[in-house]
Amino acid sequence: MEKFSLPRPERESYLKHRRDVNRQIIFPILLATLLAVGLATLSGFAATKNSPSVSLWADISIIWLIIPIMVLAIVIMAAVIALAYGLNRLLKITPRYTGLAQYYTFWFSAEVTIWTNKLVQPVLLIKSWIGTISKHEE
Repeated sequence: MEKFSLPRPERESYLKHRRDVNRQIIFPILLATLLAVGLATLSGFAATKNSPSVSLWADISIIWLIIPIMVLAIVIMAAVIALAYGLNRLLKITPRYTGLAQYYTFWFSAEVTIWTNKLVQPVLLIKSWIGTISKHEE
């Protein structure tokens, strides 16, 4: 079975796009990753060099790293619960109000049609009389 691959056009714009992707996206991400790994390694060496209680400091730092993540997770969970509750309430009341909205929309459309016919009718009547009179004068 052959592998499916998308055709890659060899136009100049596509080649420029590929160079830009490498230069503007991939290279900065790799550079930032290498910098973060280097800083983590450097801080690890600095922490273990003179201190005998490295595991204590590691436990404390892990706790301080987990606390903001837990708070963010609680906020996201509360937002999801509120969204689910709101959508549930909306789905319970929507059918009644959509029927009312449709009724009032049809009513408004009929009223607009009636009033536009009432407004246009005299103008059409006058135009027809003017047209009739102008034909008889010729």
